[in-house]
Amino acid sequence: MRIGIMGGTLDPVHNGHIQVAEAAMQLMKLDSVLLLPAGDPPHKLHPTPKQDRLNMARIAAANVHGLHASDLEIARSGTTYTVDTLRDLTFTQPDTQWFYLIGADTLDVLDSWRSFSEIAGMCSFAVIGRADEPASLQRVRELEQRYSARFEILPFHGPDISSTQIRSRVAKGEGIADLVPEGVEGYIREHGLYLANRSREEIEAELKASLKPARYQHTLGVAQTALRLAPRFGVDPRRAELAGLLHDCAKSMPLEEMRALVQGRVPDVDDEELETASVLHAPAGAVWAAEHFGVQDVHILSAIRKHTLGDARMDAMEALIYTADFIEPNRTPFPGLQEARALAEEDIFAAMYRCAELTGRHLAQQGREPHPRTEAMLKGRVDDAT
Repeated sequence: MRIGIMGGTLDPVHNGHIQVAEAAMQLMKLDSVLLLPAGDPPHKLHPTPKQDRLNMARIAAANVHGLHASDLEIARSGTTYTVDTLRDLTFTQPDTQWFYLIGADTLDVLDSWRSFSEIAGMCSFAVIGRADEPASLQRVRELEQRYSARFEILPFHGPDISSTQIRSRVAKGEGIADLVPEGVEGYIREHGLYLANRSREEIEAELKASLKPARYQHTLGVAQTALRLAPRFGVDPRRAELAGLLHDCAKSMPLEEMRALVQGRVPDVDDEELETASVLHAPAGAVWAAEHFGVQDVHILSAIRKHTLGDARMDAMEALIYTADFIEPNRTPFPGLQEARALAEEDIFAAMYRCAELTGRHLAQQGREPHPRTEAMLKGRVDDAT
């Protein structure tokens, strides 16, 4: 048997991986190619959860004859090293010839892999992508001479697609149907992958460590409420959930730290916001979500920025997070809360306006006026009605 191995994080698997695998099977007469997502790779700080990467590889492999997804590396505990994988494969299938598929750019670092001399004795390398250039050929000769490594240069460059490009497009809300195998885009959307530079579990752990317990429970309540209501109002559920999860991400920061975050980054922040921590955490949270958590979706960031005061014009995502912040299930009951919750089941904008009115009533009882942004939001409702 002649079997190729396509390793790496596969975060996510894309059409370039598939075309390279198909070309290798054809050009090298391989019986099959293993898609082998890494478990805990040594060089990646925040890879997507390994089960998600394996699931996407399985979706991709299901559509291609000879392509198989393997859980060999993700099932192994601890850091994933190629040498351990090849030891397992050569032990269980001693009569198989193994061919590790690599890009030409990997040649420069190939001998930095752990126990490379041993790796070179267990497999050959199939090199794709400009491997016929003089510098690449010279590097191949060096590795052959130093480690007795074996190489096959494939006359195939593959399409110009990268997982980094795909993650960036998803984060910005752009489509990727032309870049990934059928079914992979839907999986990414359904599970909310690539919306931030950390997984949901990592974000929750960081928020739990930084927020007071009651604030953390409130945060989870807002995220859950936004996730549940989003489909009713044409909002992407996972993006709404992330906005809810991060809406108070700057809440525990000192006032001066929040000021430093927003100044020069949030042009429309006003003096009243700069003096009030209870509202400044919204624009500061939008900046922190972008710079610390890697959120690029402008709709998520805008919803975080507007969740305390509203604005003259609010879209469905913004209205949803503003309302979810008000009605989430951990709120202590007060007059009008149940009415707002009932409205949110039917009309998110009506619920938003009612929440703003209730906030205004509460402020009036304290002898205070609503912020001009909130007044502008309520005025917008009157203008729309007329």
